Amino acid sequence: MVERVMKKGRVMITGAGGFTGRHACRCYADEGWEVTAVVSPNGGSGEEITASQVISCDLRDGEAVVRLCRETKPDAVLHLAGRNAVDFSWRHPALTLSANLMSTVHLLEGIRAEGVCSVLIVGSMLRNDPSDLPRSSHPYAFSKTLQMTAARAWRHWYGLPIVIVEPSNLIGPGGSGGLCGRLARWAAEMEEEREGAGREPFFLSSLHESRDFLDVRDAVAAYERLLSEGTPGEVYALESGIFRTLEDVKNAFDAASTTELPWRIGVSEASCPAPRDCDPIRQLGWQPSIPFQDSIRDAFNDERNLLKFERRV
Repeated sequence: MVERVMKKGRVMITGAGGFTGRHACRCYADEGWEVTAVVSPNGGSGEEITASQVISCDLRDGEAVVRLCRETKPDAVLHLAGRNAVDFSWRHPALTLSANLMSTVHLLEGIRAEGVCSVLIVGSMLRNDPSDLPRSSHPYAFSKTLQMTAARAWRHWYGLPIVIVEPSNLIGPGGSGGLCGRLARWAAEMEEEREGAGREPFFLSSLHESRDFLDVRDAVAAYERLLSEGTPGEVYALESGIFRTLEDVKNAFDAASTTELPWRIGVSEASCPAPRDCDPIRQLGWQPSIPFQDSIRDAFNDERNLLKFERRV
């Protein structure tokens, strides 16, 4: 079995061009890591990514991933890359499976072949019970369940020092594609319109559904802690510990907006996820530090600034 030796050194972050990836690159660089940011071939130039180097690589290409690991020789890997949209997974299940499962398998094989290092796989709270895969909620959940299963298998078979984390709904500045990110963009556009035409209401499925929302900056701090101190083979739940209703979300945006926001409220009876046990990550000394209202305000301000920039260009 491979014994894990952890020190701050070279960290490779996949999915570095995404919402969480950009925050992770900045966090790790601030913490003294030498950051290699890995972006998809169509992921942009990487000019706004905080990293020692930015490398383009298609993680679905096994040979390319082996070359990547050989050339970068990381001491640690934070694997964020993948397809994270449920609606996309319904339309493109094969692409979702390739991006979430096979990219992970190729990465683990590259690490195994070219030099073992600590690995943190970022999974999803939406994954299902591995014992009942045919009844997965949707193709995205299926792909993330298989991703977690593969990571644990590579840990069991080859002794790779792999830790898995499953975060709740990440929010904050930086252009999230989740609910609060879409709301921040919409609300900023509503402020631009003010009382003019074109003020389309935002549809919320209900006001009573509840979710756990965690600031992305708190999440990447937890990831850094898990790479250093997490137990290989373990799956860590990561949440703020406070469930908020969609009415709480609505009220937060209403309070932050300079104009009255138009809403359309549905009557969904959708079930709400149950709180998970986050004691293992908290026992490592991690605690969320950014209040929900600050996360909403920062996301809102970020979209306001982006809109102003787009108007000038």
